[in-house]
Amino acid sequence: MASKDGPVTVANLTEVPVNSAQQIDQLLQCTRMNMVVAATKCNERSSRSHSLFRLEVTSHNISTKLCCRGRLNLLALAGSERLSESQSAGVRLREAKNINRSLANLGNVFLALSNRSGHVPYRNSKLTHLLMDCLGGNSKTLMLLNISLREENAAETINSLRFATMVSGCQSEGAAKRNNVLVLP
Repeated sequence: MASKDGPVTVANLTEVPVNSAQQIDQLLQCTRMNMVVAATKCNERSSRSHSLFRLEVTSHNISTKLCCRGRLNLLALAGSERLSESQSAGVRLREAKNINRSLANLGNVFLALSNRSGHVPYRNSKLTHLLMDCLGGNSKTLMLLNISLREENAAETINSLRFATMVSGCQSEGAAKRNNVLVLP
């Protein structure tokens, strides 16, 4: 990963120019098919990594000759995993630890933003470093939260709701920003 006064870039990623919503949908389908899932003791289809789909839009006004650019990041976070309950081992254990560590670092970024801290620890993980320009500055963040209504998942649901509450209190250090959280049962 590299960033020299500009947005963070990741080596070996593919950038695909598109001209239609259908092409975007095809890329999203490809992304979905390439996501790694595996069974754990708690979940038969557990995401084993986070997934980021970034859409950059450039619009040219022919009459004014002005160019406008925007970026939409669609991020699917893998869920945190209680190692004692998932009983992960080997590769799955390493994946779970990496997921939990990156989620903890993301939580630390949101905590720093909600406390209006002078230092936001974006560089503590690849995930937060990559999201730096869309969580701070002149950006808006919308979090969709999937929760379980099953009683056996109550602790995880409560933790997710606490995280969403913290995120909803965040304010960017740049221009006015609202973080919205939508909870989907």
